Amino acid sequence: MNLDPRTLAFDFILTLAILGGLLFFFWTRNRKISALAWWSATFILNAIGIGIANLVPGLPVHPKLMLANSLVALGYGALYIGARIFNERSVSKLALVVGPALWMLAYPMFHDNIAARVTVISLITGGYAALSALELWKHDPHRLASQRTAVALLLVLTGFSLLRAFAGLPMGSMFWVDAFVRSWSSEMALFLTVYVPALAFMFLGMAKERIEAGYREVQEALRESEEHYRFSVELSPQIPWTSDLDGNLLHVSPRWHSLTGLPIEQTLGWRWMAAIHPDDVPLLREKADQSLKTGKPYVSEFRVRLVDGTYRWFRGHASARLGKDGAVLRWYGMIEDIHERKLAAERLHWAAYHDDLTGLPNRRFFYEQVQRALDQATKAQTKVGLLLMDLDHLKLVNDRFGHDAGDALLREFAKRLASLAGDRYTVARLGGDEFGLLLPEVEHEDEVVAVARFILSRMQTPHPEDDPAHDCRTSIGMVVSQGFAMRVEDLQKQADLALYQSKSAGRGTYMMYAPTMSEEAQKVASALETAGRLLSSDWVKPFYQPKISLGSEEPVGFEALLRWEHPRQGIQYPGPISPAFDETELGSALGARMRSLIFKDMRQWLDAGLTFGRVAVNVSAAEFRHGDYAERVLSELNEWGVPTSCLEVEVTESVFLDRNAGNVEKALQVLSAAGVTIALDDFGTGYASLTHLKRFPVHVIKIDRSFIRDIEWDDGDAAIVKALLGLGQSLHIEVVAEGVETAAQMEFLKRNGCKLVQGHFFAQALPASEVPQLMGT
Repeated sequence: MNLDPRTLAFDFILTLAILGGLLFFFWTRNRKISALAWWSATFILNAIGIGIANLVPGLPVHPKLMLANSLVALGYGALYIGARIFNERSVSKLALVVGPALWMLAYPMFHDNIAARVTVISLITGGYAALSALELWKHDPHRLASQRTAVALLLVLTGFSLLRAFAGLPMGSMFWVDAFVRSWSSEMALFLTVYVPALAFMFLGMAKERIEAGYREVQEALRESEEHYRFSVELSPQIPWTSDLDGNLLHVSPRWHSLTGLPIEQTLGWRWMAAIHPDDVPLLREKADQSLKTGKPYVSEFRVRLVDGTYRWFRGHASARLGKDGAVLRWYGMIEDIHERKLAAERLHWAAYHDDLTGLPNRRFFYEQVQRALDQATKAQTKVGLLLMDLDHLKLVNDRFGHDAGDALLREFAKRLASLAGDRYTVARLGGDEFGLLLPEVEHEDEVVAVARFILSRMQTPHPEDDPAHDCRTSIGMVVSQGFAMRVEDLQKQADLALYQSKSAGRGTYMMYAPTMSEEAQKVASALETAGRLLSSDWVKPFYQPKISLGSEEPVGFEALLRWEHPRQGIQYPGPISPAFDETELGSALGARMRSLIFKDMRQWLDAGLTFGRVAVNVSAAEFRHGDYAERVLSELNEWGVPTSCLEVEVTESVFLDRNAGNVEKALQVLSAAGVTIALDDFGTGYASLTHLKRFPVHVIKIDRSFIRDIEWDDGDAAIVKALLGLGQSLHIEVVAEGVETAAQMEFLKRNGCKLVQGHFFAQALPASEVPQLMGT
C-alpha cells in the first residue's frame, strides 16, 4: 500500500489535534481531573512537532528538527506529569523539561547522523512512556480497571520506542525526524491509527472511572457521616429539643426522661418551664428574648427539678429558625447535663481562693479583697487597716511535737482568729504561719491598735483544754493606708516591715508601721546589694590585728578582721554591710570567702617558717544555719594543709541565742574535738554568758572594749574587768582584753593579771603582707 507521506502526516496530525482537543474539552467540563489537561498537551504538542517536521518545508532542516523533536519530547514529559497528577502525587517541573533539554543538548553532536537522532528521541519518548506506565501501575490510589489497561498501552508505546531505537526500524517512520524520509509504511499507518485513539479514549475512561469512584467515596462518606451523627446523637450527653414560635416544647429526646425521671407528657408545651428553678427562669427568658433581637444563639445555665425534688445543673444552647419574613418558624436547642462539672468548678473555685488546711481564704483572695477595700476607700475618702500576723513558735512545735501538731496549731489559731474577726473583718492564711486581717473602713489607727491588742490578749490566754502544742501567741505588724489610690503591694510591704520590727522587738507584740521602717529597710537592702557586689568583684580583704602578750609585749596571735577595698574609695570597714552577716546565704558566702583568704595567708606564713600563733576568725549566726559549718571548716583546713591548732573560731553571744543554737553547739563540739580553739567575743555584754560557758566548749573569753574604755576612772568598769579576769583564772580560760588604747589601760590590766590584749596602743589591723615584718622576720 503506497500512500502520500504528506497526506498521512496531515491526517495523523489532525487526529492528534482532535484527540487533544477532546481531552481538553472534558477537562473543562470537570476541572477536578486536571491530568486531562496535561494529556491534552501531550497530543497537541506531538501534533505541532510532527507538523513542523513534515508540513513546513521552507525552514532549515536542522533548526526545524531540533524544534520539532523538542516539542515531541515536551509532550511526552506532559504525559508523565499527567500520570503523577492523576495519582494525586507531587509534581516536579524538572521532570517536564529534562527530555527536551537532553534533546537540545545532544542534537548538535549528531545532527548529521540520522540513526543517532532517531535513537536519542526514541529513548527519550520511550523513557517517558515507561515512567508513566510505572507511575500508573505502582501508585494507583483507586485500583481502576481502565488504569491497568492504560498501563498496558503505555508499555506497548515503550516497547515500540525502544524497538525503533535499538532494532533499526525505518528512520523517521513515526516522527519524521529525518528530512529525507518521505513516506509512511502502510503497517505503521495502521498501527498509529489504531493505537493513538485507543490511548486517548483510555485516558477518558480513566477520568470517567475516577469521577465515579469519587462519587462512591462521597456517598460512602455521607453514609458514614449519617451513621456517625446517629450514634453521636444517641450517645451524646446533649439532649436535643424543638419548640414552636411561642416556646411550646414540641419534641425532646427520650434521654430527658431517663435523666430527670420526668414523663415526656409533663415536659411538652410550656409545662417544661415548671421544672426550671424559679431563680433561673427570668434569666432564661431574658436570654431567649436577646437571642431573637440579635439573631445569635443563646447559652444559659439553669437548674432543673428532678422527679425526686432535687435540682440538677444543665446548660442550654438554643437558636430560632426564621422565615423569609423574619418570623420565628421553630426553636432548636440542646440541653446538656453539667451538674458534676458545675460542682467541680465550684470546688476548684473554692480551692483557688481558700487554704486547704484551715479553710480560711488564701493570699489571692485576701489581697483581692484588700485592693477592693482600697478602691472603695478612695471613693469614700476613708482608710483601710491591715494586720499581718506570724505564729511565734510554730517551728518549735513542729520540731518538738511533729508536723501534725504544727498543723493542729495552725487550725486552732485560724479558728480563734476567725471567731475574733466575726463577720466584720476578712481574715486569711497567707502562707506558712502568716495570717492577715483586713479592716475595710477605719477612721484612725487607734482602731487598728485596739483590734491588735484584743487579738494578742485572746491568743495569749490559753483555753482550758489546750495542750502545749496549742500556744497561739503571735506577733503583729499593722498599717493604715495613707492618702488615696494606694496600691495593695505598698500596703503589704509596709505591714511586712511592721511585722518584722515586731518580731525583732521580742515577739508577742504588735508594731504600727512608721516611715522610718522603710528607710531602715532601704539601708538593709543597700547593704545586701553592696555585700553581693564586693563578693562578685573580689573586693574582700582580711586584715590582721595582733594579740599582744603583756609579759613580752610581743605579738602571739592575730584576729582576722574583714575589710573590703573599693576601687575608688580604698579600704572600707564592714559597718555599711553589717546586715549582710545576718542573711543566711550572704553571711555564709562572706564567711567562706574570708576563710579561703585567711587559710591562704596562713599557708604562706607556714611555708615561710613564720610562727604566728593562732588566728581568730569571726563567725556569724548565718554560717551555722546550714548545719555543716564544722565539717566545711575542717575540710578547708585539710585542703590548705593548715593545722587545726592554728585556728581560733570566735563567736558572739548573739550566735548562741539564734534559733539554730542546736547547730551552733554541735559545730563547736566538733571543732573543739578536732583541736580548734573556741573564743567567746564581747563577753560580759549579754545576760546569759555564764550559762554559755557551761554549755559550750569555750577556751577563750574576750572582755568587750566597752569595759576597757573607761577603766581608768570608772570604778564599776574596773570592778567588772577584775571579776572577769578572776573568772577566767578560776575556770582556766584564757582572757583577752579588747580595745586597749592607752598605757594606763595596759598597766591596769597587767597589775590585775591580764596576759593578752588587743588594741591600737600596740598595733592596728594590718594587711597580710605586713605581718611577717611585725613578727620580726
